[in-house]
Amino acid sequence: MVDWNDPGFEVKLEMLSVQLLYAIFGLYSWEYIRSSHVEIALLRRQLSFRWALLSYITARFSFLIATILLAMRSSPFHTSMSCQSMDFAIMFLTNIAIGCSTTNLMIRTWLIWKTSCLLRLLLVLLSLGHWTLLTLFPTTARASTINGICVVHFVNPAYASAVVIYTMSYDLVLLVFTVIGLLKMPSSSTLWKTLVKQGVIYFVLNFVVNLILLVLNRLNLNPIMDAILGMPAACIWSGLSSRFPV
Repeated sequence: MVDWNDPGFEVKLEMLSVQLLYAIFGLYSWEYIRSSHVEIALLRRQLSFRWALLSYITARFSFLIATILLAMRSSPFHTSMSCQSMDFAIMFLTNIAIGCSTTNLMIRTWLIWKTSCLLRLLLVLLSLGHWTLLTLFPTTARASTINGICVVHFVNPAYASAVVIYTMSYDLVLLVFTVIGLLKMPSSSTLWKTLVKQGVIYFVLNFVVNLILLVLNRLNLNPIMDAILGMPAACIWSGLSSRFPV
């Protein structure tokens, strides 16, 4: 049986984590450039700005900066920021990207239920709860330099699980209300087809990713394993969000 707390094994996990982070940096940078048509259109004034695009752009840009900081944190070159400060900035920006990605899905539900003020109020309250958890989560993590590598050595499993469970539940609520709203719309409309495709794809992939994160958090094998798939998950969320502008 694998000893997850064996120092030698943890060193291997640290190296794997660093390699994974560099892969994410390259993958997301390529995805950002490849799907930057919205930003380019806005800069060229070929597309008029609307508030729904704010969360879309923020999610993409925040995660891009987070991946750059990740590459800096894992590089052998000296940086003036401490390991803990760098980790806090990365987690904060990543959580902004996650929150904005989920907000993109919420906006779709918001548009469908434009005649129901009560449901819109519920969506706002759920969104505020989600953002509160995401904002507080970075303060619970601790990072330090181990073997010359800045890694997260403590993540509160209970709090991490709460964030994942809330996100899964929130996305499920959004999907249910989206489906109910779409059932009231003519299936021949372009909006109906677009929202069905985007909503289902986003929810299924998001649910699978969150489920894996939840299992790892509840197993609590070691701090590295608790956090190793956090950034890949955020990359998937942000990548999906960047493909589906509202």
